[in-house]
Amino acid sequence: MVKAFGTAGVRGVFNRTQTPEQVYRLVETIAFASGRGRYGVGWDGRKASALLARTVLSAINAVGSDAHVFGMVPTPVLAFGTRSRSCIAGFSVTASHNPAEFSGVKVFDDDGMELPKSDEERIERAMAVEVMKPSGKFGQLVPDEGVVDEYVQAVASRHRRELRPLRIAVDCASGPGGLVTPEILKLMGHHVVPVNAQVSWRFPARPPEPTAANLSDFAKMVPTLGVDFGFAHDGDADRLVMVDASGRVVPDSVLTILALRGLGLNGGTAVLSENTSSAVAEEAERLGLEVKRSRVGKTFAVLQAEGGVFAAEPSKVVDPKWGLWEDGINASALISSLLASDLGLLGRVMEEVQWKYRQTNLKAAVKMDVLVAKARESFRKFKLSEERRLDGLKLVLGDGSWVMFRPSGTEPITRIYCESKDAQVLDALTQLGVQCVESSNTP
Repeated sequence: MVKAFGTAGVRGVFNRTQTPEQVYRLVETIAFASGRGRYGVGWDGRKASALLARTVLSAINAVGSDAHVFGMVPTPVLAFGTRSRSCIAGFSVTASHNPAEFSGVKVFDDDGMELPKSDEERIERAMAVEVMKPSGKFGQLVPDEGVVDEYVQAVASRHRRELRPLRIAVDCASGPGGLVTPEILKLMGHHVVPVNAQVSWRFPARPPEPTAANLSDFAKMVPTLGVDFGFAHDGDADRLVMVDASGRVVPDSVLTILALRGLGLNGGTAVLSENTSSAVAEEAERLGLEVKRSRVGKTFAVLQAEGGVFAAEPSKVVDPKWGLWEDGINASALISSLLASDLGLLGRVMEEVQWKYRQTNLKAAVKMDVLVAKARESFRKFKLSEERRLDGLKLVLGDGSWVMFRPSGTEPITRIYCESKDAQVLDALTQLGVQCVESSNTP
């Protein structure tokens, strides 16, 4: 079977591991198998995305369907537009948080939700055989740039206009989030300081992934701007990270807890990715929610299947009352509205969270069976209470500390996640985890 999909859509280095021909074949297959109708298309600010967007539009038209052209928009706007225009599916041409040389396509269903694993596998099976039939009708291109204004108004209208506005810096990662997030926060009454808000395919200020290392310059800048805190996006604005007024990058667990409290939930199912902090699970349970774990990049599918009320993975939040997509823009509005009523809540939650979390990315491709064997042997000296294979490998210690190994679904990178309430244990888990990956690396 052809393997097309990674963790979220299809991605690769443009014209090396991902070509226009491959993208055309994928979109043609999806549009043919899904039937004639309307499809939504948007793209980010990468040069490759502008080219691939035309490839996507051509494939849709070639099988006799119409394409609503949303233009250069953040991925959450594409998902919103796909649902609001009653499209059969939507295509966001973006490599999201990946480096500038990458290109990619995320695919959304008619509810604005990324495709579940079962649909991806069905499409991959269809790509493995020649099932195309020529269309007797060529579809139309329908300009539809008004979707941005509709999205802005829809998000802003969910929150009151603040009588005591905040001052918020927003690092837009040189992506199309700079066209949307500052405008929404301004409509809510806040004073916004946009940073890296000019769209550029070069990502001149920082790489698009909002890690603590990549946000170091922004974190230094925030205390000099006289703002209450800062937000930071990735390249397509489905992720959100916070920086407090003193320049500390806020743990992802704290941001997610704030989102939970902002929604005022008191029952139902919360779906958390396997690498989400235990602090979030504890907060959800404190609020009376049942916690279910899922694979990274697929929380929304479990959310839909379970009829859940909330889903999250690090730096990503899904609010099903708004939509079944990961939306860093909506999360920024939700959290700023909460903190406008009680700005001190941010500091209190940071003090409450005792879990110390660390992510390490290694440029290493590993064979999971080799890594699993090495990890089992290396961590045998710890008192392990559980081994989980839901997503990669997760080893849980008796005190709740854990280490997780997961090869990236979009890059030749292996990610190590560790968490503990003890800083020394955290260091030991990280060091041993790195040794396991390095000794399992395949050239």
